Order: sequence, then C-alpha cells, then structure tokens
Amino acid sequence: MYRCVGGAYGTEGGFGVSRLPHLPLTPLVIGAAALAITYLGFTTTRYVVHEYNLREDQAALHRDIGQLDRDHAQLVAVRDYLKSDEYVEDVARRVLGLVRPGETLVVVSSSAPPTAVAPPAAVTPGPSHARPDWWKALFVQPALPTPAPTPQ
Repeated sequence: MYRCVGGAYGTEGGFGVSRLPHLPLTPLVIGAAALAITYLGFTTTRYVVHEYNLREDQAALHRDIGQLDRDHAQLVAVRDYLKSDEYVEDVARRVLGLVRPGETLVVVSSSAPPTAVAPPAAVTPGPSHARPDWWKALFVQPALPTPAPTPQ
C-alpha cells in the first residue's frame, strides 16, 4: 500500500492514493446554476410566447363572433322581409306581372333595338364560389343601363 504524508485517506499523508482528481466545487455549482437559469429562461419564454398566441387567437375569435352576429342580424332582417306582404307584392308585380284590382298594367316598349346580352360564363365550382355572403347577391338590385344619347 501507498502511504501519503498527511495520514488521511485522499489527502496528503494518508494511507493510499486518491484515484479521483480533486475538482473545485465552485465551478460545478456555477455551472449547475447557469444550467438551471438557462432552463428557467427558456421555459418562461416559451410560456410567454404561448400566452401571447392564445391572446391573439382570442382576439381573432372575438372579431369573428362580432362579424357572425352582424351577419345573423342581417339574415334575420332578410328572413323577416321575405315573410312580409311587401315582398310578396313586389314579387307578384315584378316577376309575375300581376296588378291589384282596379289598376291598369302598362307595358312600355323601347323603340331602340334590343341589345345583345352575353351568355353567362360557365361556373366552375371552387373556392371563389364558396363565399359566405352568397345570399347578399340575391337581394342586390342591378343598375339599370343608361340610354345612349340620341344624335340631333
């Protein structure tokens, strides 16, 4: 056996020789603290980013709810109009050409030659026709064409 000068095991003078190198404790503690601080920093940053994304999603959902409430109110108004006598009378006059008793129907014909109407384009299903406000187009009145000026 080896004898060290101090008499204690692992120190000088002790019996035997320490096979493990003596590492100072301060760098190990500092390294562990740095590792723990880094881990906590990454965890906190990830939490803050996640919280920010959740708040952003929440704000977007509130905007969507507001838009859906406005669309719902407009659809209720359209439904109420379609149930009204005013709509029924309008369809009877415009589409069916009906008149009330005692009224006279007057049809005005133009002396100008009829203009050619282009055939409707072929509709291909796709994302452009998946509009959420398709029902609005049903109630928009098309603008009447302005007559061409007559030469004098």
